Amino acid sequence: MRKKIYLIPGTMCTEQLWSSLLPLLKSSVGHNYEFIHVKIPQDKNFAQISDFLNDYFTEDKVTIIGFSLGGYIAAHFAVTYAQRVSKLFVIANSPCALNKEEIQQRQAIVEFVDQYGYQGLSRTRAMQLFDKKQLLEKKGGAEQLDNLINIMIAMAAELGAAEFISQMHCTTARDDLFEQLACISAQTVFYYSEADPLVNSAWLVKLQQVNNRCQIICSSGASHMLVLEKPDELASHIHAWLSA
Repeated sequence: MRKKIYLIPGTMCTEQLWSSLLPLLKSSVGHNYEFIHVKIPQDKNFAQISDFLNDYFTEDKVTIIGFSLGGYIAAHFAVTYAQRVSKLFVIANSPCALNKEEIQQRQAIVEFVDQYGYQGLSRTRAMQLFDKKQLLEKKGGAEQLDNLINIMIAMAAELGAAEFISQMHCTTARDDLFEQLACISAQTVFYYSEADPLVNSAWLVKLQQVNNRCQIICSSGASHMLVLEKPDELASHIHAWLSA
C-alpha cells in the first residue's frame, strides 16, 4: 500500500500548480507514494484550517508538502497537531507574520476588488513571482516564462472571486510560529530562493540554528514560484527528504 503525501497549494493555485513536479516525483518515488492535492477550504482562518485538516487526514501520522500560503498552513498544522506529522516540506515560505509591505499590498488589492470587482491575476503581477532574469538567460526561456505566466493566470481565473476574497481576508493575519517550530520533532525542510522578497531568509537561518531537525535549502535567484520554475531541482530535494 502506497503512503499518502498531501500537497497544499499557494494563494490562488489549483492542482495545476503541481503539473510539472508530479511526473518527476512519480517517476522516481511514485511506486511508494500517492500524491494528494488538498484544496484550501474557504472562509476559514488558520486555526480553523488546521482543525479541518485534522479531520481530513486519515492517517495517524502524515507527510505534508506545502507551497507558499500552503507552506504556512502546513507549518501551522504541524505545530498545532504535532503528534500527527512525521515529515514536513515547506516551499517558498517562512512561517512568520507577513511584512508590512505585503500586508499593505494585500489591503490595497482587497480595496480595489471591493470597488471594481475581481479582475483576475495580471500578467505584470504574475511575472513578478518568477525570476525573469534567470529564465531569459536560458534557451527558450522567453517562451517558458510566457507559459508559466499563463498557468498562473489560468489558475486564478479558475478559482475566481470568492476564493480570492476568502484567501485575502482569512490568511493575511499570521502568527510567528518560530517558538513552536523551534521545538518541532518532525523531519522538516524549508526550500526557498535566496532573493525571494516574500521569504524571510534570516528567520529561516535562525530557526535552523536552534532546531537541527529543520533543514534549509536555498536556491539561487529570486523566484517565488519554485514549483513551476524549478521542478527538477525541487523533485531531487523532495526525493532526498523522503529517502532520509
